[in-house]
Amino acid sequence: MYAQSNRADRSRGQMEAAARSAIETHAGCALTDAQWAAARARLLEFAGILRDWGRKTAALRRGNVEVLCQPEP
Repeated sequence: MYAQSNRADRSRGQMEAAARSAIETHAGCALTDAQWAAARARLLEFAGILRDWGRKTAALRRGNVEVLCQPEP
């Protein structure tokens, strides 16, 4: 269990480092820790919005069942 948690933490750390690097590349400068903290908070908020939206649209799709018309004999 600990190895899996350690692996997940490392993966999250790698994703965060990649995100920070991408934003710094786009900005054309290195971010201070305070700037990164603010950007990270906004990214996490946006990810939460997308996650909720994805759940809502998946629920809507499950409720909309299409029945194909059968040809008449």
